[in-house]
Amino acid sequence: MAQIAIRCCAAADRSDALALLLAQLREHESLLPDDAIASALDGMLARPDRGAVLIATLDGRAVGIAVLSTMWTLEHGGQAVWLDELYVDPAERGHGIGSALLAAAYATAREYGAATVDLEVVAGHDRAGALYEREGFERLPRMRWLRRLS
Repeated sequence: MAQIAIRCCAAADRSDALALLLAQLREHESLLPDDAIASALDGMLARPDRGAVLIATLDGRAVGIAVLSTMWTLEHGGQAVWLDELYVDPAERGHGIGSALLAAAYATAREYGAATVDLEVVAGHDRAGALYEREGFERLPRMRWLRRLS
């Protein structure tokens, strides 16, 4: 039987983590350049206070990733964690890897002292939404807004 393992990303995992992030952002048709994603990943790995990168392996092969960013928010009364990315290789979906990554994300968020985990789901990603709903996430009635500074 295949073994799922979750661990914090170390320098030795960087290339696997980057490959998973690039695959996810291509799947989402992101226009962010690869070097910007690599730079953001390197910034997370260099500064654990910014959050954590979790890698899921299946029989030693990297098959999933979760990226958690820390934030301080009045809405939640202090420390919270933003689940910035959660991705499982399409060939491995439906085998509990996403749920295992979420369980590890909750434990990591608690280590940061977070009271909540926030996330967003891109419209049309119903499978991801169903996972989060099963996990007890609450759908909020708001729209997300963004203002680019450069």
